[in-house]
Amino acid sequence: MASSFVRSAFATFATLTLLALIVAAQSLVPDETLATEPIAYSGDIGEPVDADQFSVTVQKVRFAETVADKDGFGSSGPIEAHGVWLVATVRITSASAPLINVDAELVMDDGYVYSANGWLSNSLSGGLSTTLEAGIPVTGMLVFEVPEDRISAPVLQVNARESVDDRLSARADIDLGLSGAELDQRLSRPDERIDVPAPAKTS
Repeated sequence: MASSFVRSAFATFATLTLLALIVAAQSLVPDETLATEPIAYSGDIGEPVDADQFSVTVQKVRFAETVADKDGFGSSGPIEAHGVWLVATVRITSASAPLINVDAELVMDDGYVYSANGWLSNSLSGGLSTTLEAGIPVTGMLVFEVPEDRISAPVLQVNARESVDDRLSARADIDLGLSGAELDQRLSRPDERIDVPAPAKTS
């Protein structure tokens, strides 16, 4: 009788131990999204950020009340912002392979995220796709429509890749250096209009 009780208790203990080990093992398996999300490389405005698959430099950032395509294939008239337009001029170079997709987001320090506007055909992330050939720098603009009161220490995230699949692609996270009194001053004096030229190959 005692032997049967011991065997039963041991079996119960072994089962519970096995379940605990399974739960612990599952907790060590990374979430699929975390395991495949783009690999981030950080930097600041004005300096080249090497994101392995490409490099990018944010040359300047301006604010405007309206934006419009300039010449070329762009055909949109002035678009007035519900808030303000943040326009970043960037120079981007593919490292070794043609990159056919450029995406960008603005991430505020309170967690709000704004995607680049696709209404402008001339924008780097606009309606006309820009292919980045290996080793040839391209300069263009990324355009964001943002509520003025939401702009808070924004970080520009740029992702360039060979296909629409962004799993394990490279991403540059660039601190735009916009905060405090300087940000307030610039927001109080936005440009009336910024014309967005088509991306151009540069030396």
